[in-house]
Amino acid sequence: ATFNTSLENTRTMNGRRRRQIGGSHHDTAGSITNKWAECATVRCDTTAGPFSIEMKRKWSPHGYDRAVELFDRGFYDSSHFYRVVPDFLVQFGISYTTDHSLKEFADETIPDDPQFDPPIDFVEGTVSFAGGGKDSRGSQLFISYGESKTLGTMKWETPIGMVTDGMENIRNLYSGYGDMPPWGKGPQQGPIHQRGRKYIDEEFPLLDSFIKCSVHRYVGADSEGKINVEANEKEEVIDDGGETVGAREERNLRNKKDSLGSHSQAEKMQIYASALIVFLMFIYIFTIRVAKKKGRKSN
Repeated sequence: ATFNTSLENTRTMNGRRRRQIGGSHHDTAGSITNKWAECATVRCDTTAGPFSIEMKRKWSPHGYDRAVELFDRGFYDSSHFYRVVPDFLVQFGISYTTDHSLKEFADETIPDDPQFDPPIDFVEGTVSFAGGGKDSRGSQLFISYGESKTLGTMKWETPIGMVTDGMENIRNLYSGYGDMPPWGKGPQQGPIHQRGRKYIDEEFPLLDSFIKCSVHRYVGADSEGKINVEANEKEEVIDDGGETVGAREERNLRNKKDSLGSHSQAEKMQIYASALIVFLMFIYIFTIRVAKKKGRKSN
């Protein structure tokens, strides 16, 4: 099982605040036109080496929004992989940030997302939230070390993405302390919340940690909602105005065509006007000649 505990969680598990997610959290990168198809590449440097996660909002909208914003705001930077259990999972998500607003945001829970249809199997590299009950997801995530029949059975364990690069570094995270008590001698979550980095540095100094993560959002998903790494080569990057580059280029091309169309209309009107003037001049000259002939006959 996966566990997610915090000081607030311990005090108010039954009546805890819930964050209702509506809209998007794109203060940095702007909004995306097709929110349902939004994806994100999360690249992280760690003390064991770099790795990348491809996240899909389509798999778990609430979970995706929360995780991507936390990564984007640096919540996981410098935090430890405090639970590393070979052949099972690696868990993280207790931050050392001094940003109180970010801490409050991370402590607020989000609603569970329904399982994707068809359900996404937990294989090596599957990323999901850890939880402790209905609608209990906050900030803690885990990465699966392999196929598991027990992971994904809880409502909160809806996959949000997959490790697509650097899985060998995830496998090499230090695991010598084992699982948390009573299954092993690893760190306990309560003391991490209470004592922070000092607790880990003093009692579990060999644990690996994040260094820094970055987030790149884009639009691209196949019909089955499965991650397509090749989509990165065709990603639609979002500009500061909240418009994808592809959409912007399409709009510019359309405006150019409209502009050419308007120029063509003006040119046509000029041709018609010139032709009309020539025609009227011809009528005028013809009328004068006819009038002169009639004058000669009458004389």
